[in-house]
Amino acid sequence: MEFIEGMEKLDQALSDLSLTPNQKKQMTKAGALVYKESLRNNMNNSLHKGKYSRETKVKLEDDIGISYKAEDGATYVGFKSTTGHSGYIARILNDGYAAHGGKGAKAHKTRIISGLHFQEKSLVESKSMILAAEAKKYRELTGD
Repeated sequence: MEFIEGMEKLDQALSDLSLTPNQKKQMTKAGALVYKESLRNNMNNSLHKGKYSRETKVKLEDDIGISYKAEDGATYVGFKSTTGHSGYIARILNDGYAAHGGKGAKAHKTRIISGLHFQEKSLVESKSMILAAEAKKYRELTGD
């Protein structure tokens, strides 16, 4: 929660600066690229392994996307869940799920698979790097 409040304060401070939406977009894009890389690393290092894991050809790191909001220069990082993308799987892995399975009614058991929380870990890990990247881009844009 602290990080979100910090980002809201940053957004308010950016609004007070005399930057165009395009300049704000460039700044937030610099931070988004840092977060995207952190998310990719944490996700790959924490995927489920072991007895209940399955072999899959889904590469979730390819489904991390960046989108922009033209009106205010905001940048969003998240998983694509459109046709051909499997971003919804990342949400399930991050939050956890109940696995139902077994052979026959007697062997049917529910296992609670705890979430990996790689999104939260990425936010905590990279918040100072995100702000540093945005500050560096700001200095480039303003010539400070």
